[in-house]
Parts: sequence; C-alpha cells; structure tokens
Amino acid sequence: MSEDNQRLEQMASAIEDLLYMGAIRFGEKESDKALLSPQFSLVVSNMAESMKLKKDAGKDDIMKLMYYSLMIYMSEYLKVPKSLMMAFGNDLEKNRENMESGELVTTYVTILTEVWMQNKK
Repeated sequence: MSEDNQRLEQMASAIEDLLYMGAIRFGEKESDKALLSPQFSLVVSNMAESMKLKKDAGKDDIMKLMYYSLMIYMSEYLKVPKSLMMAFGNDLEKNRENMESGELVTTYVTILTEVWMQNKK
C-alpha cells in the first residue's frame, strides 16, 4: 500500500475515533462540514481563555490548544481517570515519537486543528 493510501486510512480511522468519542460531529445538512461537538467546544473555549490565546494564533498554538483540550476532554467527558491521563500526557511529552499512541494522538490533534480552523473562517 502506498504511503498516501496508508495516511488516508489513518486519517479516516482517526475521524471515526473522534466521532465515536464525541469530540467532533457532522453538521445537519449533507453539505455541512465536520464540527467540534458542543462539549469539546466548551473545553476548547475554556482552555483558549486560560492559555490567553489570541484571535490570530498560529497553527502551532492551535495544535497545543487542541492537544490540551483533548486530554481534558478525555478526562472529563470520557471519564478516563485523571491519574491515567496525567501519566499518559507525561509519557507523550517525553516519548511521543517512539509511541504508537503518540502518532495516533498527533493525528487526532491534526484533525481537530483542521476542523477548528475551517470553521473559524
């Protein structure tokens, strides 16, 4: 399988995961794009406020926002124990490149960032 096909499958699988987790949803009409779910949007909004994120923030800042928001969302809405989320987050920050879950979380964050940026326009 080509690298492009593998990447496409990985993105489709990650979108499916984010839908399952309730972090994103599709709009009502067929022409609507993907949207952040109301619950995830609330976490993002609170996180952006606490990070003092500016309206014209760059993609790196938005990715950081989505990463932290995803960690909080998983803890608060998916009921992953806080101690597990803290350990997972610490492991990701130290060893992300060497972890399969690090690649997966990076894909989730990339998709969430794209959804957020597309809907900001």
